Amino acid sequence: MMKEIFNKYINLNKTNMVFGLLSACFFGLIAFDSNKYYPVALLMAPSLLFSFVVGKMCYEEDSKSTKEFLLSLPIVKNKIALEKNIVGQICIFIGFIIVHLMFFYVNVILKNTEMIFNIEMIFLVASFLIVYNTVYIFLNYKFDYSKTQFTSYIIVVLGLALFKFGNDSMALVNNLNSYILVAVLIILSCTSLFITKNIKWES
Repeated sequence: MMKEIFNKYINLNKTNMVFGLLSACFFGLIAFDSNKYYPVALLMAPSLLFSFVVGKMCYEEDSKSTKEFLLSLPIVKNKIALEKNIVGQICIFIGFIIVHLMFFYVNVILKNTEMIFNIEMIFLVASFLIVYNTVYIFLNYKFDYSKTQFTSYIIVVLGLALFKFGNDSMALVNNLNSYILVAVLIILSCTSLFITKNIKWES
């Protein structure tokens, strides 16, 4: 199933995926400024990728004729929303990889300094992004695409807060228990998939 979903989104969304990857890489360049912007990069790179890949497809499906067409297909309708969630979680994973590759390149190769890697911050940001993606997809299929637009402001506000208090946020997160964060992440991921799988989608 995962291979089919991944191939489908690559074939249907090639241009948007390229723009999403480029945007994530571009934001990763914040590593040239300071390691204190590491949390911002972790938040924004996956968010940009999600916006270009999943968000764009939600936008394209929003027209009444497209929804009626999708609802007429001989497939389980909830699978369409579930696919978006799975791709959204893949976007988080790929976004994190991009961020760490950029910080590795800047810190280790160019500056010959220590590579930053904060597992607690990764788990915390991933948990937030899973909740964000779930809310976005739920609003899109429960209501319509227009209801998802306010969610982007949440990302912007949180991004600005992390930009302002980057070092403080990392110091605070370092005090969290990584095992608890892993458990929370797994629970949120499973809950997220369950919610999107059971969305009652109507035209």
